[in-house]
Amino acid sequence: MSDHLSELSDDDRQDSDYDGAWKEALRSHLRRFIEKFFPRLAVLINWSIEPEWLDKEISQVIGQPGNRNREVDVLFRVHLINGDEQWILCHLEIQTSYEADFAVRVDQYNSGLKWLFRREVLTLVILADLRPDWRPSEYQFELAGFESRLRFPICKVLDHMDNDWAEDTSLPVQVVRAQIAALRTAGDPEARFYAKTQLVRNLYKAGYNADELREIFRLIDWMMHLRHDLGRRFVFELTTFEKEQHMPYVTSVERFAEERGREQGLEQGREQGTVILMLRQLTRRCGPLPVDVEQQIRQLALPQSQSLGEALLDFQSLADLQKWLSKEVV
Repeated sequence: MSDHLSELSDDDRQDSDYDGAWKEALRSHLRRFIEKFFPRLAVLINWSIEPEWLDKEISQVIGQPGNRNREVDVLFRVHLINGDEQWILCHLEIQTSYEADFAVRVDQYNSGLKWLFRREVLTLVILADLRPDWRPSEYQFELAGFESRLRFPICKVLDHMDNDWAEDTSLPVQVVRAQIAALRTAGDPEARFYAKTQLVRNLYKAGYNADELREIFRLIDWMMHLRHDLGRRFVFELTTFEKEQHMPYVTSVERFAEERGREQGLEQGREQGTVILMLRQLTRRCGPLPVDVEQQIRQLALPQSQSLGEALLDFQSLADLQKWLSKEVV
């Protein structure tokens, strides 16, 4: 993340969560993103076999599960149409300043995974930053006849935004638009409000059905949080706009629960909205939750709920959630 962004106050940041939104988008819509960002690879993958996420494996090299990095690093296993199995490290860099050692870090991650698991790992890099001329794609070291080299494919999203993606209304491109708009309006709450409003209004013109509209809105809403007063204004204007368009309201029930809690001055309203959102995300990731598991989650103290909110992005099954609860809930 850029130095400029890291210096912003919590209020100026508008509670942005770029990495969480990207990780959720990749997990929920992996094929769409690979087809859009890396089409040469997409045609080699046998998509009839479900990709397998390897969070525990990547955490051994990059960091422990639940500790969110500044970058989004995900590891998944796919099968190719020729029958081979392939591990893929997808590294998403979200920053607005030059990082001299970026290629070194990519090489370290790739080498660490290969060394630890004895697997060939294909590294993909998505550069979702604002620096047009920054496009690292190679690490090379050479000395006294020794040479080490790693070249990795990159997708520089700025290269596409005003060109081949200018009229693109696909979900991956909408997420990219939200990311770029979020970066450009970091520290400027009013500009963030107008950018988000325009992005969401444009969704209604793209011909999505109700479910698609809500899913894209969910990701944009996650990535482009607004200051509280502007969030209320956004909800009001969007509600008015939707009535004019005779279309269903897309803002989540969780947001309403949170807003009601704030209006009444009740902190539990915010916590209830957070828990409802977390239960929804856990259901998407782990499948239907047993009644006893849901009850455990509802009874978590606030620090435990916050910890679960961080950890859930690494869950792949109900067993992962139950294991976390058995360790964290005494």
